[in-house]
Amino acid sequence: MNTDPKLCSSCGTVLDSSAPGGLCPRCLMAGAMLPTDPAISPRPTASPTVEQVAAAFPQLEVLALIGTGGMGAVFRARQPKLNRLVALKVLPASLAERDPAFAERFEREGQMLARLHHPNIVAVYDSGRAGDFFYLLMEHVDGVNLRQAMHASRFTPAQALGIVPRICDALQFAHDEGVLHRDIKPENILLDSKGRVKLADFGIGKMIGHGTHESNESHTTHESHLTQSGTALGTPQYMAPEQRDRPGDVDHRADIYSLGVVFYELLTGELPVGKFAPPSQISASDPRVDAIVAQALEKERERRQGSAAEVKTQVETMSGDGAKIPPPPEFSPTTPTPTPAIPTRPSMKTHIQIVALLHVGLGAFAFLGAIAVFVFLGMAGGIVISQGEKEAAGILGIVAFFVGGFLAILALPGIIGGWGLYQGRPWGRPVVIVLGVLHLANIPFGTAVGIYTLWALLNEPQPTPLPNQQSVP
Repeated sequence: MNTDPKLCSSCGTVLDSSAPGGLCPRCLMAGAMLPTDPAISPRPTASPTVEQVAAAFPQLEVLALIGTGGMGAVFRARQPKLNRLVALKVLPASLAERDPAFAERFEREGQMLARLHHPNIVAVYDSGRAGDFFYLLMEHVDGVNLRQAMHASRFTPAQALGIVPRICDALQFAHDEGVLHRDIKPENILLDSKGRVKLADFGIGKMIGHGTHESNESHTTHESHLTQSGTALGTPQYMAPEQRDRPGDVDHRADIYSLGVVFYELLTGELPVGKFAPPSQISASDPRVDAIVAQALEKERERRQGSAAEVKTQVETMSGDGAKIPPPPEFSPTTPTPTPAIPTRPSMKTHIQIVALLHVGLGAFAFLGAIAVFVFLGMAGGIVISQGEKEAAGILGIVAFFVGGFLAILALPGIIGGWGLYQGRPWGRPVVIVLGVLHLANIPFGTAVGIYTLWALLNEPQPTPLPNQQSVP
């Protein structure tokens, strides 16, 4: 008799005999809530047709397929009685096998999501099973995600400071309800047509204990009723260190870390990878925001903000609670817009770093030239003195002083200015711009260096305010 346990084909969790499709409840629920952006869906599967879904949901007018995830699909539909658009997420018939015990567990997950009733969270209206589908009926957001908005136009620091507190509101509410998001990223942050922020895709959210002094044993027992733990779920670039290394030991501060990554990306257009520069050195943001972002991105979660509400308080205290959120750029609601998981646009930062190192190198070359002049003319002077030509030796000394000194003076601004620019010092840029102008007169090599320098430093894209900005209520 074969006594080997049956394992989930997705995460390897031990299954009970009632698990359909070889998947545990958590993986099946995660599949239903995967982002609908086709560019980031990990394993697309054949989606049911509009006709098949419409037959299973006669109470809805199923209008069109919006997108697909690894195991599920989302459709735009309309509720005729309420005359409102909704988003319908379904699992394919091949995975949604009829099973009363599993359906009960799936419904319990839907009830958990339905508790998240907040203006900044995409609402779940209903969940369960219809025909051969498990489904989630959700709020339809008429807008775009934050990734698409960032690709359409770079956000100003003031706009970023207007968006982050709304995300904090949504996260704090979810955390108070005992739910983690665990996949905060631009694709899961929506902007509707009025500029309101909506946090979506809590499908890999994890139930956490409400008591702060709950033991590990009781915490795990409570968790197992709804969601199996122990698998790192999320997007690697936005995951907290403990979420990658210890996925079974994650709390609300993992969401705060992911929020810090999004905050940094909103301000700079870049991800905080490795030893990253403070936002104020890359963008026109207030230097006071550097400490807020740095604290959220602490590797040790004990050093991060204690709650999303604390992040909101820090941001609003700094910004004066007057920041604006832009309406999203216009996209055709029926045309899917593929977006990469991370920005791929060329950055002027690379050119600026090349310019900085180029000036450091030219400065070092000139400085070595000054030393060579001193050494060469010093040796020549010594030979002349040995021949009794003291007057000629004096002339060589004067030439060495002026030529070598001139080369040394030319070298120092290049070395200092270039290094300051490379390190992001505010004084480095004007110094190198002046050197670039002076290089223009040194034909032909210096002219090329000057043109490249001025092109890189004067054409770096700067944030531009978006028109018709509206306040978030």
